[in-house]
Amino acid sequence: MSEETDDPIPKENKEAEFDDKKKKKLAAKFSLIKDEEVLIATKPSVFAFFSMYVLAIVVGLVHFSFNILAVADDPENSIAAFIKGMIDTDLGRAIGFPILIMFVAWFNRWMNISTSGRWYTSCLIMIALFPFLLTMNGFIGEWFFGDGEYPLRFIPDNYPYKVMGIVWPVVLILFTNHYTRSFNYAVTSDGIIFKRQFLMTRSQRRMLYDNITEVNLSQGPIGTMLRFGSVLPMTASGLGLGDESVGISAAAGMAPAVDSNDGIATVATKGLFKMFFGILTAQRTIRTLRPDPANCFYNISKPDVVKHMINEMHKEKSQSSQLGELKDLLAQSLDKKEDTA
Repeated sequence: MSEETDDPIPKENKEAEFDDKKKKKLAAKFSLIKDEEVLIATKPSVFAFFSMYVLAIVVGLVHFSFNILAVADDPENSIAAFIKGMIDTDLGRAIGFPILIMFVAWFNRWMNISTSGRWYTSCLIMIALFPFLLTMNGFIGEWFFGDGEYPLRFIPDNYPYKVMGIVWPVVLILFTNHYTRSFNYAVTSDGIIFKRQFLMTRSQRRMLYDNITEVNLSQGPIGTMLRFGSVLPMTASGLGLGDESVGISAAAGMAPAVDSNDGIATVATKGLFKMFFGILTAQRTIRTLRPDPANCFYNISKPDVVKHMINEMHKEKSQSSQLGELKDLLAQSLDKKEDTA
């Protein structure tokens, strides 16, 4: 007696239909070629860019430290008293806060770690300049317009450190989460695919198994504890590594360009701006095995499984394996001829 059910579609057919939809979705997502199948699809772990979350908290702590020092009692230490004296004034806070955040941005950029990217450095520079620009806006309205009509008077000239100490970390955390989700990786029957789509930028790279010369697994202390790591397929040309060199790109473009009609004073001023942004965005040079999220399986969960699959497919698709199979077939053919003879 067969089991009765209200669902007219058998369970096996439902599973097959679901698998077909999933395959079509993955094929469109990774732009697969004909007869290519996705064996493993993965993305960075939620803890992949852990240091970015830590830096977001540091930005919040800097905001709250300025707010605490402003309302604290006068200290007996002369240095602390001088610092508090500066913070007690709007201009002092507008200058001291940007200097501190700029130092954080410069040190983070120079360290050349996962938080040293262009977009994160640009965010830190924007956060640093925000209170200074608000204060300058208030001074301009007071000095040049007085009680007259100033078109930007609706913008507040006081920077709310306590409120922005919550807003900016939340914004950085949300951007970091979006950045983490912008990377997608796949191990397919024909090769491996790295896809990135962040804000207005998009890139996709395919690496064939024949071009892979080595597969490395990298796990730090946090990755070992939380079970995530990076798998780095390397080619003979070094593709798959983050080539670390001195970079002056994140905010150097913000410096004004020198024009042929500029006077000596203007050229000197622009030169100072260019030097300032150059120092701020410079990075130390690192020559080491370092994962690049756009060219490797960056801080993914279960990296051992991905590495094993790549090695298996590399063995199956490599020319040496195919030559070995051809050699075995020729040997079998010769054995059959000898037996028939």
